[in-house]
Amino acid sequence: MNNLSGSLSPSERKLLPHLKERMTASQLEKESGMSDAEVSRSLLWLANKDVLETGITTKHELVLGKNGKAYAKAGLPEDRLMEDLEKHGPASPEQLAKRTGLSSEEVQASIGLLKRRGAAMLNKDEKTGGLIVAPTPATKHLLKEQTHEAKLLKKRFPLDPAKLTEDERTAADALLRRKEVVLRQETKTLFVAKLLKDVQKLAAEAEDLEEQLTPQMLRDGSWQGKRFRNYDVTSPVPKVAIGRRHPMSEAANIIRDAFLAMGFEEMSGPWVETAFWCMDSMWIPQDHPARDVQDTFFIDAKGDLPDPRLVERVKAAHENGFNTGSTGHTEQWDPQVARQLLMRTHSTATTFRMFGLHDVNRDCKYFYIANNFRNEAVDATHLNEFLQAEGFIMADSLTLADLMGFVKEFYAKLGITKIRFKPTFNPYTEPSMEAHYYDETRKKWYALINSGIFRPEALAPYGITKSVIAWGMGATRIAAILAGAANAREIVGPACDIDYLRHRPVLKTSLVK
Repeated sequence: MNNLSGSLSPSERKLLPHLKERMTASQLEKESGMSDAEVSRSLLWLANKDVLETGITTKHELVLGKNGKAYAKAGLPEDRLMEDLEKHGPASPEQLAKRTGLSSEEVQASIGLLKRRGAAMLNKDEKTGGLIVAPTPATKHLLKEQTHEAKLLKKRFPLDPAKLTEDERTAADALLRRKEVVLRQETKTLFVAKLLKDVQKLAAEAEDLEEQLTPQMLRDGSWQGKRFRNYDVTSPVPKVAIGRRHPMSEAANIIRDAFLAMGFEEMSGPWVETAFWCMDSMWIPQDHPARDVQDTFFIDAKGDLPDPRLVERVKAAHENGFNTGSTGHTEQWDPQVARQLLMRTHSTATTFRMFGLHDVNRDCKYFYIANNFRNEAVDATHLNEFLQAEGFIMADSLTLADLMGFVKEFYAKLGITKIRFKPTFNPYTEPSMEAHYYDETRKKWYALINSGIFRPEALAPYGITKSVIAWGMGATRIAAILAGAANAREIVGPACDIDYLRHRPVLKTSLVK
């Protein structure tokens, strides 16, 4: 008992004197002056220390509503209406409301009820054409014989429905059905089922506990002889749903740290782009399938084009190659098509914004983790909105070997070393290649990155004379792998588990498990 009393928290000590067998939480709150959370938490802690056993049982009670309390004092509306008719004679509903002080709704409901009982009759006023309510021979008799509803309201509430007689139960049902809140049934929860210790003795023994050792106690030596509370670090406590980063944001930070560690600078751009920056600026033909509405979310509006001199150079690159030795696409370039607004389909649009709006004809390297949007079928690895990690390196005489070296070094920071490359096609890079990594757990190759060296036709309009290697990787895919999810929809979108997002472990920086 001494050891137990020495471990009680202030809220447990405050609750102990008020504990009795089979009490409700509201009773404990009222008697102890503690909040609902304090009572619940203290009961849990005391149960863990075997001071009591908690059980949950329910108890139903009938309680008077707002109108029920008024009717218990002044009488039911129909009884007051009968008394008025018997005393003052026939009257219109409006006159009855004025004479009795009842509302028009109460008068109308009472008239219908008395008519069914044969205690009132309705006549037509020959002068006004309105209704006149008159008493009947049964009115006086019914006034003397009190109804079961009226008798029930005279009882002391709350009432236990299980202890009502058959007549009282019928009366209670009738009152519960009334539109006015006369009677309502409440359900109370009983928490304390059984006390296992002498709580009064326990409370007395815990009265002199000190909660903390203060500097003043150490200075004046008053700590000596005092009894300090023991802290129980094993007792469970309620879980708190605190805010935390989404796995997509956490994965983006891991990718960002890898780029920054390699000396890259971060760039940014808008979600809504013109077709000029998203397509034309990088030498994608105006009749390319990627512009099809089945792939792109277009906006019913037009945007502005940049510097007319840049626009003219991009136009020349499309139509004749702009002095690069290329014939271009040999199709007439339409500036109105370039002004179309759309949701950014890839982050390379931001790379070409950098080329067009900043002086980047120098040795440099940039990256961007971007939200992109595509109108495609949603499956385990594809969503309508996804993150893409974009980047480029600009320097003299860069080759595919440099690009492969970057890819290997970057993914080594995420724990991936088994990588292979294969050629592919992009409209604005030549040569182009994909990188794939081998998942040892799943025994399968997965696509990592699409990359290449920008074509002269894509760079010439910007006056870039250096070579540029560039890439785009699926950051959503990387986030899913880091989170151990086989399906991207498990971590983002309406189908993901909120409980998982709250309680998931922190992401590892290695993709290899």
